[in-house]
Amino acid sequence: MSGDIKNHEAEVEKLNRLGRLVDKYAQSRALGLLLLMVLIVIGTVLMVMLMELVLWKPAWWLLGVVMLLMAGVCIVGLWLIVKVFPRYERRLYSKEGQIELEQKKVPIWAFVAYVVGFLGPVALNAFEIMPIRWALPLTLVSLGGFIFYASGKEKNRPLGVVFCVVLLLEAAVTAAGVSTPFSGKGWLYSCFVALMIYIAGASLITAVVVHIYNRRILRKIKEVRPFGEQEAGKPDT
Repeated sequence: MSGDIKNHEAEVEKLNRLGRLVDKYAQSRALGLLLLMVLIVIGTVLMVMLMELVLWKPAWWLLGVVMLLMAGVCIVGLWLIVKVFPRYERRLYSKEGQIELEQKKVPIWAFVAYVVGFLGPVALNAFEIMPIRWALPLTLVSLGGFIFYASGKEKNRPLGVVFCVVLLLEAAVTAAGVSTPFSGKGWLYSCFVALMIYIAGASLITAVVVHIYNRRILRKIKEVRPFGEQEAGKPDT
């Protein structure tokens, strides 16, 4: 009788461990960040082309057209991230099954704080009020803090932690005085393009690191047998 109880407890513990592993696996699917990186690169190229057009032939009507085009690019980009991004990510992991996690919406005040913290230093640098050495770090810290907070709401904590750490490291290096990409050129390149390079780089690093972690969790899931013994030669680690 006692043996049956112990076996039952062992199976329950194994099921609980399997459940924890599945949660970690579902929260660390990060290959979709590669799509985000591509969108950042395309959006940056379009923005630079539009801004160069304004600088080449300044005119109020042309500036209005460019602003409308930039707004359209932002709207399309947001739509792609919200609608296409999840489908693309699910397709990448379709052979491993679909897992739905309970998610909470990010409150509006968090978006407002993020927008102010992200665009504020950029605007101050554009008007030559804040040097790039401090504008870029403040912007990166704002983005990192928002991603860390949102990842907890949307059940993507591993992704949020790594992304936040990489952005904070980039911010620290910049604040320490390390030269940024296109340093010494105009605002468009020294601030905007440099910022996009940092974010795209952080996306790539995060995708690689979290994907390696995800593969490790998947191997552990395959080693666990909720009912019965584990695979031969595979320790329960």
